[in-house]
Amino acid sequence: MKRRTLNIILSLIILLSTFGNVITIINIKKNLSLSTPGINDRMKMQEPPTVSTEKPPSMEVESPDQQEKGDFIRKNTISLKHILLIFTFSALISLSVTYILMNFYDAKFYKNKDRFIIYILSNIILIYLIVVGSTMTIDNYKKDPFKEESAPKDEVELDKKQTISPGKTDLSNYDTDVTITKGGTYELKGLFTNSIIIDAETDEVELVLAGVNITTEDTATIVGLSAKTITIALKEGTENTLTDGGNSEYDGCIYSEAELIFKGTGKLTVNGNQKGGEGIATEAKNITIEDGTYVIKSNDDGINAGGDGATIAINGGIIYIDAEGDGIDSNKDAIINGGTIFVMGAENGGDAGIDTDDGYRINGGKVIALGSDMLETPKKKSKQNSIAFVLDERIERNTLVTLMKKDKVIVSFEAPKRFKTLIISDKTLTDGEYELYINGTHTGTKEYEIYTSGLYTKGEQLTIGGIDTFTVSNSVNTYGKK
Repeated sequence: MKRRTLNIILSLIILLSTFGNVITIINIKKNLSLSTPGINDRMKMQEPPTVSTEKPPSMEVESPDQQEKGDFIRKNTISLKHILLIFTFSALISLSVTYILMNFYDAKFYKNKDRFIIYILSNIILIYLIVVGSTMTIDNYKKDPFKEESAPKDEVELDKKQTISPGKTDLSNYDTDVTITKGGTYELKGLFTNSIIIDAETDEVELVLAGVNITTEDTATIVGLSAKTITIALKEGTENTLTDGGNSEYDGCIYSEAELIFKGTGKLTVNGNQKGGEGIATEAKNITIEDGTYVIKSNDDGINAGGDGATIAINGGIIYIDAEGDGIDSNKDAIINGGTIFVMGAENGGDAGIDTDDGYRINGGKVIALGSDMLETPKKKSKQNSIAFVLDERIERNTLVTLMKKDKVIVSFEAPKRFKTLIISDKTLTDGEYELYINGTHTGTKEYEIYTSGLYTKGEQLTIGGIDTFTVSNSVNTYGKK
């Protein structure tokens, strides 16, 4: 066979083998996708036991600290057939490439012992490289099945030239970013269209918001680069609004790489409008809310302690969260000791009202947490009782929902979102039998979706898994299943 004809045949073998390798990798990826546990599978793994009419000894679903993290790891569906195909195609490519290269110098190379050894060693190296490359391609596809890839963040160059000193500052007088470089108390007011940058190393910084309205186009309104702690105090009688935009690396409307503390008796509205942006976010630093009124709306999580995680602590105040991700999300843990909290995760997908990696406790306050499919219940060692529901059907937006103990209303609310999971915790949630109603009428005053005072006229009593009376006998009581 002529050398030219042989080279053409070998080239065809290379092309066909490369195509075969690509098709095999695509097939493996497809199988991995099919084996990925979806939201329904995750709920099935986490689903609470069906509730019987008898009083159960414990209705608690295991919290994250009791669950095995391996439950949600993607199954390996790469078969022996896939491995053999990749090896075979790789060998054909390697043999053909090496033969063509050596044939270019000497058509009779295989009669030479030294060149034959070179030929074998070259093939071993090429086969190894191709197989490793294919494996790395497949490995890179194995990602967290419960976390969507977010768009790359834009790098924003902060303007740190203009600094301000402790004391009172009218932001309306500034048309560039303002930077805080040393500790102290800074009282801020006025309209502003740039960012407040805090780069105070290890100093303690306190921002007193005394009637500010800050809107940015491409990054966070408050950027905490460094400080020991950053305290945001809401001056009594003032309303403050923060609204961000863009798609920046500082992906919270309030973003901090230092610990955040919120206090005061004023009101703060936070609009997290960045793409995939949070309302309030830190990188592995604690977030503590002591007092105040907070209305948080975000395109992703409402309050997020990201990175390696940190504790989110709520000790008081009124907190209303409407998030397109999780309402409260900590990569570590959370604790609720007081306050009135109404939190909604996204209407669809695997988002929850409260989502943590290491679990959370409810020790006090009034908590209503709504989610789409995912349900994470508080830890058993919580000091205040909770009742959690996975409803048979989604409850439509603006439906009046009421939890009652006989003729006593425990909580009554309306949600502007559809939801299927519900957690209620309140100091009046003592041991006993409870019913859940939808619709009906309420004559009370609705504030941040929760009714106070007034009288409730019963509507339709809900059943979950055929049960219409729900027993509270433990710190956490869960009813319903996917």
